[in-house]
Formats: sequence, C-alpha cells, structure tokens
Amino acid sequence: MSQLRTAVAVVAACCLASIAFEAFVSPTARGAPLAAPKAAAATAPPMEAAGWGLAVAGLAVGAHAGLAAAFRTRAARRAEAKPTDKYVETVADQRLFEQVYLQYTSEYLKGPLYWHPDKAQGWLPDYPGTPMIKEGKYTSHVIGNLKAFSSNELAFLSMLFFGVGLYGNLQFNFYDPQWAKVDAGGFFNVSYIVESFLLPISFFMHIACYIQRQNGK
Repeated sequence: MSQLRTAVAVVAACCLASIAFEAFVSPTARGAPLAAPKAAAATAPPMEAAGWGLAVAGLAVGAHAGLAAAFRTRAARRAEAKPTDKYVETVADQRLFEQVYLQYTSEYLKGPLYWHPDKAQGWLPDYPGTPMIKEGKYTSHVIGNLKAFSSNELAFLSMLFFGVGLYGNLQFNFYDPQWAKVDAGGFFNVSYIVESFLLPISFFMHIACYIQRQNGK
C-alpha cells in the first residue's frame, strides 16, 4: 500500500512539473508577442529546452514503471494469500462419514446418557449416567448409597450385623424368653428387639458385598 501511494505521488509531481515546464518554455503561455524578433529566436538555447523535456519524460516513465511494479506486487500478494488447493469431497469420503455417523449414533442410543421414557420402565430403571446393568452384570448404582463402601467393608458389616442379629433373636426366643417375662407381668427387653432387626440387614449387606466384588471394588 505504501508503494502505491509513493507511485501516485510521483505521478502527480511529474504532472505538475510538466505543466510548469510548458508555462516556462512556451512563449504564448508567457504572453509574448506572436511575431518575435528573428534575432532572439536565433539566440535561444535549444539544448536547454531539450534537456528539460527529456528530464520530464524520464520522470513520467519512471513513475509509470513504479506504479506498474506496485500493482504487480499487490496482485502477487493477493494470489499468495488465496488458497490454491481446495478440498473436494469424494464418494469414498462421503461413505466413510456416513458409516462413522451411523455407528456413533447407534452406540449413543444404546448408552445410558441417552434418556428415553422407555428406559425408565421396569424394576431397575436406567437414569442418565447411572446404568444399573452393564454387560450382563449389576453395577454399583444398584446398591444405592452403599456403593461408596468397598467389598471388604461390606463383608465386615454383614458378618457383624449377622452376629448381633442372631444374638438378639436367640436371646429373645430361647436364652432369655421375653414372652414368658411379659406373661409374668414384666416388660420386653428392647435391646433384643433392636438387635434382631440387624439379622435381615446383614443379608442385604451380603448381597451388596457380592455386587461390589463383581465390579472389582
């Protein structure tokens, strides 16, 4: 852009110089009489006028050459900026895109992140991001809040609850019969009742331990 402005400035300067030269050299432009003395015409220096003409012509030619070079450089830069290789989709590329898109869509519809009302039916509904069954096995989401426990921890809790629950049931029914105590006018031992409730809970702990072990936890 700077080269173009420079060339335009040179051309304008050359035009002004040509106009000034014509006004200086031409007798009619200076208001001189049409019939000049022959002696004065004979004494005018013809070489000086020719030198001025050649100088102006050289400046004009140089200005035009610079302007042409500036336009050529600008056109070359525009040609370099434009991409020469344009991608054209072929039949093979289109077929590959269709195959990849179809496979991706099919797998996405199978996954748990795609929610649909039909997936929320049944005993174990799958919610987005929490699959209940994966590859034919129950996941950790089935056991709810117990998924934060490892299989070893659940095994310990299962055995603990089983022991405490079994103790409460044996005490309530055999070793310290509570029904006979109530018939005699006494009261139930509440601790036996609470302890007996831990026996069925130990069964659920055992199942949760098995599921965590299947999932490698």
